[in-house]
Amino acid sequence: MWSETKQAMNPDHIQKIAPMAILEAAVESILVTTADLESPGPTIIYTNPAFERMTGWSKEEIVGQSPRVLQGPSTDRSVFNDLKRKLRHGEIWEARTINYRKDGQEFVMEWSIAPIRDEGGAIYQYVAVQRDVTERVETERKLEQAKEVAIDSLRKRELMHETFGKFIPNAIVDRVIADAGILEPDLREATVFFSDIVGFTTLTEHMDPRSIMLLLNEYFSLVTALIESKGGVINQFQGDAILATFNLPVQDPRHAANAVEAALEIQDTLSTYRFGNGSTLSTRIGINTGTVVAGTVGSSGRLGYTVHGDAVNLAARIEQENKRFGTQILITEATAREIGDEFDSRTVDTISVPGRGRPVTVCTVK
Repeated sequence: MWSETKQAMNPDHIQKIAPMAILEAAVESILVTTADLESPGPTIIYTNPAFERMTGWSKEEIVGQSPRVLQGPSTDRSVFNDLKRKLRHGEIWEARTINYRKDGQEFVMEWSIAPIRDEGGAIYQYVAVQRDVTERVETERKLEQAKEVAIDSLRKRELMHETFGKFIPNAIVDRVIADAGILEPDLREATVFFSDIVGFTTLTEHMDPRSIMLLLNEYFSLVTALIESKGGVINQFQGDAILATFNLPVQDPRHAANAVEAALEIQDTLSTYRFGNGSTLSTRIGINTGTVVAGTVGSSGRLGYTVHGDAVNLAARIEQENKRFGTQILITEATAREIGDEFDSRTVDTISVPGRGRPVTVCTVK
């Protein structure tokens, strides 16, 4: 057997594969074996320096041995199932599995084996080009793991949006997720929107509770969609009233204008909308721009997101003044300054508001 191996190692045979200098200089590991596929199988007749660097086996140690010397306990031998069939048919065989260096260290090897034919076309040797892809496989594993984490995170986020988005705005859900459930107080200028249904108590006096809830939910769905379409965030439903903010928690440089646009669209929509029970509704709206603070409040086991500040109270107060002036929308002078000439507005009056030292000028828009 050894004499046959020595004969197979004859440089004339190797030259049929490629010039020796090219094999020796190749960056990838190259291994040449005999063409014996039946037990005990092929033997190694040539390795290049890259093979020695990759496996730790010197040429002198490895030549004459079986390529199986590179296999070990973690080698997936199922990858060899179609090896004989493909090589006998002269096809290129490719695989990847765990192999072992001389010192017993595992590495992931990817390789291709191709037949070498003589002048008559008969297969007499096989050449294997081998690559250590351990780092690549580890990178692929980490990328896949990161992908799974990202997908899992996305699914959890979507679940939270689906679950909690019914109770609190999605913009706040995002902040809650990012801030691990606690929203630090956020102090900034915002436009506060407060609305109330006109004559709701009288309208529902003779309605049963279920019908009242159906009507309210239909109204809230309609109005909420219009507010959110302008970047507003619903903070609270209070009976038949709505408290919303613009520019908080999502920043919006046009917060005052968007709040006024939402109010106008709500009035325009309600003027022609007929609800499921055949009734029509109208609403009064108060809008004020000023500094507010927002964040989570409550006990350690139950938290809510809300906004506080004089600007919030003032929006609620001027909403009620619509009754006195026969208007549908009232805005404060602070909001009027923010919107400038963008809307057709007029000053209604300067009023005294309980709890405030200075009077407030209110305007209406249309």
